[in-house]
Amino acid sequence: MKRLLFLFVVVFVLFLFFSVNQKSGQDAFVGVLIEGRPVNAENAEVLADTDCIPNEAYTTLTCTAIIQANDQIIKVRYTHPIKTPCLSKGDKVNISMKRDSTVEIIRLGKPSMEH
Repeated sequence: MKRLLFLFVVVFVLFLFFSVNQKSGQDAFVGVLIEGRPVNAENAEVLADTDCIPNEAYTTLTCTAIIQANDQIIKVRYTHPIKTPCLSKGDKVNISMKRDSTVEIIRLGKPSMEH
């Protein structure tokens, strides 16, 4: 009984998390800084999203985002589900640097393109 209750709570929390993310219109991407200096920035602008390559099962795409953040240009290689639209020119994003050159990108607003 305790396992069932625990499972229910976990599923409920996940449901709340994903429904809040969808309502806010923000997509989160995690990648690796491949060019430029580490930077944390709010309201950065995507200049381009290039080299998008699907995996063999065609369930994810790996792309390179070129972003202007705080007067510098960075390139981030990231992977995302195929159902989530890629970043595109003009998208506004927040950037958070994590350890080991890991970068979190949060798209502000709705995607400007669809697959």
